[in-house]
Amino acid sequence: NGPSLYWLDYLASLTKVNVGGTGYGSYFTLSMFDKMWHPELTPEEAVVMLDKGIEEVKKRLVVAPPSFIIKIIDKDGVRVVKTV
Repeated sequence: NGPSLYWLDYLASLTKVNVGGTGYGSYFTLSMFDKMWHPELTPEEAVVMLDKGIEEVKKRLVVAPPSFIIKIIDKDGVRVVKTV
């Protein structure tokens, strides 16, 4: 059925999700990612979505890291798309 993403919490509850994030930055990005996600999302649209999320984290999170690495994981392996 194609690729899947799962969230495993500290109580070992496993849930299938469309988008995910961890840490304080996820408080600022997950609702935006929920709005932007759709079943036919292309890799290019996903990178735009991540760029907007990174921009939001850099703007609102005091302890944001100085750079982010966007990677794609698919049937062909792992590849770096860009560093922001």
